[in-house]
Amino acid sequence: MNRKIRRILFISIGFNLLFIIVTGFTFVKLDKVDAGVKKTNAVNRAGFHYYERTSLFDELSIPPNFIVFLGDSLTFRTEWAELFPGKNVINRGIGGDTTEGVLDRLDSVIAAQPKQIFLLIGVNDLRSHSVSATLENYSLIIDRIQSGAPKTEIFIQSLLPVNNKKYGKILTNYKIKKMNEGLRYLAENTGVHYIDLYSIFAENDQLPEEYTIDGIHLTGKGYILWRETIKKYVD
Repeated sequence: MNRKIRRILFISIGFNLLFIIVTGFTFVKLDKVDAGVKKTNAVNRAGFHYYERTSLFDELSIPPNFIVFLGDSLTFRTEWAELFPGKNVINRGIGGDTTEGVLDRLDSVIAAQPKQIFLLIGVNDLRSHSVSATLENYSLIIDRIQSGAPKTEIFIQSLLPVNNKKYGKILTNYKIKKMNEGLRYLAENTGVHYIDLYSIFAENDQLPEEYTIDGIHLTGKGYILWRETIKKYVD
């Protein structure tokens, strides 16, 4: 092999090696960018709390046939395992979460094929979105659960009232009741259960002060009332 051919061969090999190195670096960088985008989107939607909780859920798989409580801060802020001792219950609530957030993290719940799902979500949506837009996302949640986990028993829990004296006028109970009407209709048309928490909690269309400090989140008495309302369904 003469020098000219060897020189061409070495140059060709060098370019190929360079291409492989650059391509590999690019893929690694893109993976990091994609992960960063997912993290940024999660943080932008509901703050670092959402990302912290979902990253924890990624590490802690749900055992099969467990009962999942899925929702926002109302679900997150209590100890379901202590409220229902002897039951295989697990908390998948995230403070500040929305229907969009639940849709984004629903795959891990469906993968577990839970025995039951108790869903309470939507109040955070209503502060900035319409009832119809929120119900559209809610419908997608139900459809995905029924398609991916057909044996899972689904319970739609109505939104609770707020106390406008404490919480302000950012959200009215009129809008919450319209949402609940839509949830009841959705439950009837998809064959899932509907639990009317609103009527249990409301006094004069307000969340009583004995059940809340800030007008939207519950005190211990509020969670006991919630438990007593749904305990006949938790199996």
